Amino acid sequence: MDRPDPATSDGGPAGRNLRAGRALAVIVVAVVIGVLVLRTGPGHPGAAAPSSTSTTTTLPPASTTTSTVPHKDVKVLVANASTTNQVAANYSTVLQQAGWTVLVPVTAKPPPRATSSVYYAPKKRGEAEVVAAAFGLPTSSVLPISSSTPVSKTDGADVVLVIGSDLAAKTPPSTVPSTTTTTAPKTTTTKAGRS
Repeated sequence: MDRPDPATSDGGPAGRNLRAGRALAVIVVAVVIGVLVLRTGPGHPGAAAPSSTSTTTTLPPASTTTSTVPHKDVKVLVANASTTNQVAANYSTVLQQAGWTVLVPVTAKPPPRATSSVYYAPKKRGEAEVVAAAFGLPTSSVLPISSSTPVSKTDGADVVLVIGSDLAAKTPPSTVPSTTTTTAPKTTTTKAGRS
């Protein structure tokens, strides 16, 4: 009767070495596959184009999102802080044609300003950002109404657009966006597809 050699069967030292060798080989193969996958991941020249996927992102309250606040419910005061005549009236007309409630335009306090700004009443930052974006102003130009706002009276205004030399040198756009945005957490779903 044949008996297995205890030195080579699973119970002996050689069998244990064989199992350890196989385990080591499996680990090495896994590491090699992992390295290859990482080297050919998205953005690598040898990578395949990503398949369509959806990603949901929630942004902090400083971002803007569409709201149901109609333009007619937002009172905008336009002030001329430049040395060019009639710019406050011209920008007021554009805003009025887009449906905003526009107050009688005014002249800002001296001195003239090189850059335009948009000021907002409490809880009206989103609306101010919409006005700023409509005229190509950065969000850094959007500030709360305070004693440093260069307009004598802001009573009743939700948003104050102060026209500086930068906007005065341009022709006001013929239209501005017809939707209002307000500050709120924004959840967006984007689809990444093949290019």
